Amino acid sequence: MRLSAAMIENIRLRVSPEEKHALRAAAMRRGLTLSEYIREAASQACQRAAA
Repeated sequence: MRLSAAMIENIRLRVSPEEKHALRAAAMRRGLTLSEYIREAASQACQRAAA
């Protein structure tokens, strides 16, 4: 999912350097940006919680 005009909201969170490195590495393995990876993971967590 790429940035679109509809995506104007921001969510800020703090992570340790190690967490950021792990998240970025996981995103790269999937061919995603860090933002795309986190949005995908959050969406999947929402779907599981709603089930």
